[in-house]
Amino acid sequence: MAIRRRIAEKKSKLTDEQLFASPQFAAYLTDIAEGTTGRYRRKSSVKTYWDALPRAEVAHTDNRTITVNTGNFLTRSFPTRPLRADSLLGIVGHECGHILFSDFTMLATYRQSLQGGRFYPQMPEDLSAKQERSLREILEFFEEKDEAVIKALCDIAHSLVNMMEDVYIEGRMCDAFPGSLKTGILLNNLRFADEMDSVTEEIDKQHHEVIIVANLLIQYTKTGDINNLGGYKGPYLNTVYECIPYIDDAAYDDDSKVRFDAANKMLLFLWPYMESYIKQVREDIKNGTSKAEADLSSQLAGGAPLPGGTGTPVKGAAASHDPSSDEDEREQLQQALDYEEGRIALEKTEEIGEDGDGGISRTTDYAGTGYVSQAAEDMEHILTQLAEEASYADFEEELSEELQAESDKIRYGNAHRGMHVNINRMSYVDPSYMAAYQKVAPPLLLISKRLQKQIEQILKDYKEGGKLDNLPMGKRINVRNAVRNDGRLFYKLKLPNDRTDIAVAILNDESGSMSSCNRITYARSASIILHDFCKGLDIPVAIYGHTEFDDVELYAYAEFDSIDNKDQYRLMDMSARSGNRDGAALRYVAERLMTRPEAIKLLIIISDGQPAAENYYGTEAEADLRGIKKEYSAKGIQMFAAAIGSDKPNIQRIYGDGFLDITNLEKLPVNLGRLIIQQVKNRFAA
Repeated sequence: MAIRRRIAEKKSKLTDEQLFASPQFAAYLTDIAEGTTGRYRRKSSVKTYWDALPRAEVAHTDNRTITVNTGNFLTRSFPTRPLRADSLLGIVGHECGHILFSDFTMLATYRQSLQGGRFYPQMPEDLSAKQERSLREILEFFEEKDEAVIKALCDIAHSLVNMMEDVYIEGRMCDAFPGSLKTGILLNNLRFADEMDSVTEEIDKQHHEVIIVANLLIQYTKTGDINNLGGYKGPYLNTVYECIPYIDDAAYDDDSKVRFDAANKMLLFLWPYMESYIKQVREDIKNGTSKAEADLSSQLAGGAPLPGGTGTPVKGAAASHDPSSDEDEREQLQQALDYEEGRIALEKTEEIGEDGDGGISRTTDYAGTGYVSQAAEDMEHILTQLAEEASYADFEEELSEELQAESDKIRYGNAHRGMHVNINRMSYVDPSYMAAYQKVAPPLLLISKRLQKQIEQILKDYKEGGKLDNLPMGKRINVRNAVRNDGRLFYKLKLPNDRTDIAVAILNDESGSMSSCNRITYARSASIILHDFCKGLDIPVAIYGHTEFDDVELYAYAEFDSIDNKDQYRLMDMSARSGNRDGAALRYVAERLMTRPEAIKLLIIISDGQPAAENYYGTEAEADLRGIKKEYSAKGIQMFAAAIGSDKPNIQRIYGDGFLDITNLEKLPVNLGRLIIQQVKNRFAA
């Protein structure tokens, strides 16, 4: 109950940044992106981060990886978390559209041609008188190779192509993926319409004239309308209306060259407004600055550039798009936005109307508003997952503190006077450990399952209790057994038990010599098998490793009281390190085992040699270990030392009857498993 309460509390306090910038949400978006682009045999993945600065980018792609700023201004503007999740889905859908349908090679060719002073794919034709005049002036600058003019034209032309490319790829995506991706794309466009400046607001901000006109064109491509609440009438709108036919003809054409030609012709209409921007570019070239680029980034609506990369667009499915098909869905989404944000202003009224016949009716087939957030259920699952992981991490940190506190209370004896014992335990398990475990674990777990079968019935009978009959001696006689005349007259009753009456602790030597002959690998494999073996039989188990640098370092891989179910992954951190001050490590693990209520306490030591640490080696160290074994054996702990190195005679001398000679390292896990099995049989089989 405590963990459930903590999870619920964590879940209620998770912020948008913790949710949307989490690896779990990135994995969720990656699944969607992979499913989207994978249909056309294109690979993709999603990375997320959080940047809530006003002009921070929204997203970009390199034609394979989509990088999303989940703290972008557009997503944060939505009033509820489900809508913000839908917005992020729409952003991923938009970038997937570029991966699938943008011709990056052609885009690069178009820009390179303009940079070389040439129009691509052809010289603009069928022009108005205004366009012809602009074309002649531009060609003169091309002939002069005027760097400032060419750069300015490239910047603005790129923005024009971008706006039409966005419309094209979003149309393709909405046709090909009419579910949550389409919902997110249309939601973002509606919100963009809500957030866009009116014509007069654009003018009041004193933007470059050409950027004002470009923003009005972007408004039109995004929403099919222009915000002119101020009632502006003037040349900017006239220019926009002159450009709209090109947008309508080119934005939904599968041939990117049509959009390039349309951008060239629109550029001719925008040429008269470029003076201030060209002037800034010229100053930047002279002074080595980049203010013009900064202006374009900060002043242009949604001013993200087209993605880079190489590749050709996908052909085939959903090759055309009817913009009118989005209108019904736009209306439904707008209703949702109106409902969730509540934008009806207070109005002064004189009376309440009384029209109508009155009465009450009942609708039995009402099916709701028709608005359902596609991402809400998935997001709720991710929220729960994040809350669980945070709660488990908190518990693991508290457990680490408790382990260290226990260590500080232990009297380690004169041999370890002045030594500090440091307990190391991962509170957060990186996914790389999980991946490594999945690679090596399958054959080891098969061994564990075979070992479990040898005693699972014994432990089951012990837990369930029952009647043991036909015994040669006892206190209770079963008179029915008298007819057998074999002396087995007695029986006894076994009461049910809530737990197995055995606890196991394993201490692994992680000294540098364990790197020899793959000893640490076999020790790790044995620990993985024994951990699964004990967990499968409900036997409490703790697994440690130890070494010494300046301090005694103990690594708590598996703990009796762990609750996050990730101890098996922590075992993958086991490695050969430095020296080994066995006495301090052994005493700590023995004390941990003493806290257990089980009658049988097994402590298994896996080591390749005698102690070898600073001021702790030779006969004095051996005497310390023999004393520790004797002390805790008297307290009921059974110690066994699995000797896997060349120092077997020394280990045998230290541990005596607890010595296990493991000549074949490949048999280490099975031999230790059988050791536990034998102890269980000795305790419960009678």
